[in-house]
Amino acid sequence: MKTHKKRKNSGIKWMTMLLLFAGFGFNSALAQGQFYRTATGRLIIKADLNDVSVTIESKDLLIQLDYETGNVVIRQEISAMKADNDSIQSMIKNNENGFLKFIGKLGLDYVNTTDHAPLDFGVEGTLFPQNIHVIGTGHLEHIAQRTTSACLLSLEFILESGVLFPENQIPGLHKNIHIKVIQSLLATGGE
Repeated sequence: MKTHKKRKNSGIKWMTMLLLFAGFGFNSALAQGQFYRTATGRLIIKADLNDVSVTIESKDLLIQLDYETGNVVIRQEISAMKADNDSIQSMIKNNENGFLKFIGKLGLDYVNTTDHAPLDFGVEGTLFPQNIHVIGTGHLEHIAQRTTSACLLSLEFILESGVLFPENQIPGLHKNIHIKVIQSLLATGGE
């Protein structure tokens, strides 16, 4: 009888310890990363087509940013973009399932949302579905105090059209395509 009680008590102790460790692990995992996610980022793509400037824009850019590491994931559904050129807009409209996705790292140790001087840094990552390595520049500027928006983040890339569209060259498209991402960032909870 004593053996059965000992097993039952040790089982309860073991289960309690497991739950405590799991709880601590869960809480520390939440405390380790401060993520920011928005579906209202702005994407601006500019290029020259037959020597005429073309702009493609979206205000539905999905951005997920880890404030503590500077890791970023950006995703844009192609069909949600709007072009100021009818032939480009037709191509966009016909691309219902297409997307652009960037997975990368801001050249910052962490994203500072407190009052700071403007910061310029590098940005590096992979653009999908092309699976190409891209390098760009970033700028983080403190914009407000005592509001939910704390900083304005902008990222810029210049990509060659032949790399971006290797299989579907667009006749008359200039060699360089300029891509800009703009998003205000929220102040982190501890500020």
